[in-house]
Amino acid sequence: MKTGKAHARRLHLMPTDAATSWLFWITLSLGIFMTVYTPYRLWSEAAAQIDHQGLSLASVSVYVLGVLSGLLALRWCILLILSYASMAKHERTLSSPRDESLPYVSILAPAYCEATCVQDAMSSLVRLDYPAYEVIFVDDGSSDNTYDLALSFAGTHCSSQGRCDVRVFTKPNQGKWSAHNYGLRHASGNLILCIDADSRIEPGALRLMVRHMRDKRVGAVSGQIRVRNRKSLVGLFQAFEYVLANGALRLSQGATGAVMVVPGPIGLFRREALERVQAENERSQASENHEVPGPFSPLTFAEDFHLSLTMLTLGYRIEYEPHAVAHTKAPATLAGLINQRYRWNRGTMQVVLWYLKRTLRGGKSPLKVTVWIAAVFLLDFSFFPPLYFVLLGSSLLYVFRGGSLSSLASWAAAACLLNVMSGSLYAVAHRDQIYLSLLSPLFDFYQGILLNCAWFIAMVDQARGTGMRW
Repeated sequence: MKTGKAHARRLHLMPTDAATSWLFWITLSLGIFMTVYTPYRLWSEAAAQIDHQGLSLASVSVYVLGVLSGLLALRWCILLILSYASMAKHERTLSSPRDESLPYVSILAPAYCEATCVQDAMSSLVRLDYPAYEVIFVDDGSSDNTYDLALSFAGTHCSSQGRCDVRVFTKPNQGKWSAHNYGLRHASGNLILCIDADSRIEPGALRLMVRHMRDKRVGAVSGQIRVRNRKSLVGLFQAFEYVLANGALRLSQGATGAVMVVPGPIGLFRREALERVQAENERSQASENHEVPGPFSPLTFAEDFHLSLTMLTLGYRIEYEPHAVAHTKAPATLAGLINQRYRWNRGTMQVVLWYLKRTLRGGKSPLKVTVWIAAVFLLDFSFFPPLYFVLLGSSLLYVFRGGSLSSLASWAAAACLLNVMSGSLYAVAHRDQIYLSLLSPLFDFYQGILLNCAWFIAMVDQARGTGMRW
């Protein structure tokens, strides 16, 4: 098949090519310079203030700024190096299997009230560039005509790309986790691709993800999520945020085979690994008294994170395939964005607390998993949001107490330049639009203030034990 061979060709991550690797090295050099110079400069100013005025709140705030900026820059450099290592590893080790050796794959597509997009979604699913696969569509008790629209696709679809068998089911509404477990019962493949009904998967995505599964240690593969609705400023900010998340987190975690979250819009799983997760859930009573038991658990509001983390604790590797793209529809309004991030934050907090309790009870997991939990999720969800306001307050206090505004402005400009360069690097790596990195000057406001509002509300509600429904 000509199309299959075209998609099977190894796709290089451009930043590791000789012609473009300069972007990485310049970005890393600037990051290392800021890691060393910024704390040194701020501590020198604090020492000068103490010599002239004695110890004061202003001098202490400058010391705090120096420590925090140095630690943040160091963490950023480590993630950048790991991301680059992941790009190089991707190029060096992966080749595509022949069509006749590709295993049969089952695609689970749960949906709830998706009548406006179900036909486009199903049309794209039956045209994937893959020899043989099936689509298990599960309507989770929709109140509109989602089921009827999907039912029109039931049957066998043949094309030059391959053969697709579509089966459509409906069940009472219980949630996405329940629909996934229900669909898994009816799936016949040993590899399971889980998607969202409102996402559009690129034709060659499945073929690219399957090649990782030749390593029996791999339990799952995450694809790249790309925001497709970019006509508003809210959509553009989310598109840039996804580029940074895919680059700084998934690429760097992929270097260690420990991608912490296989996202809902595109994730490939080994059935054997899912069955072991289900057994672990049943052993720990995580699936107790639920009508549709399975590996997807309702224990938290982040079932994808919970499933991925459980799989990692069982010793499986989870890889990242940056060229397997799912185009997803992001919230188009501020209210929708805050509501989404509130749910994500609540779910993430619940999963991290579950992991900590499991660890305290003697549960074992690979060291790399614990390191990533500590270095990313404990920091990102318990330390960095309030840290942003500490940095903002320290900066204002530094200026009001006579600090050099030009020094602070130069540091902010350097940090902004660093964000633009790293954003450009990750955009190139994921074949996304480089212009998104121009949002960097305003991105700290978007992430530091807007998204932190959702974090603050979620933190308060989680501490109070406030109930929540999707």
